[in-house]
Amino acid sequence: KDLFNGTQNPNGECVTTVMGEIPSKNKMVSTVIIFPIETSKIKAFQQFTIRTKTINLKTGFFDDPVKQYYIFPQTLDNKGFIQGHSHVTVQKILNRFAPLDPQKFDFFKGLNDPADGKGELTALVEKGLPAGNYRLCTMVSSFAHQPTLMPVAQRGAQDDCVRFTV
Repeated sequence: KDLFNGTQNPNGECVTTVMGEIPSKNKMVSTVIIFPIETSKIKAFQQFTIRTKTINLKTGFFDDPVKQYYIFPQTLDNKGFIQGHSHVTVQKILNRFAPLDPQKFDFFKGLNDPADGKGELTALVEKGLPAGNYRLCTMVSSFAHQPTLMPVAQRGAQDDCVRFTV
């Protein structure tokens, strides 16, 4: 494999970046999707706002994904919280019992700004979505886009997913 150079390579590469700083157990990341919720029924092509809330993540830390993807190790702020950002991705569910194709999505947005005063991050789905069943998931990342690294394996997930209907 080619050595990683900071660009996103769809063919795969060998990344030699050190993992970096790992938070303590009491500062592990956890996320919840506030809207839409499991029972949400949104009108087709109606604009809506995705709302998420994450604890123990210092948001607003985002590098250039075109030139600096995965090239920096995970960092903590002076209080021990991971410095990073989040993403949301929406995929149409065609078969409830088959894994979704990770290359296909109907909406994707990086949540790169600091969280608001309530600790929330939002993404406007401006044109809405066509009718169907969907899965919405968060993807919490450290500064250089790698998934957040936690200190222990036995824990709750740092991301959330919900299914909703349009």
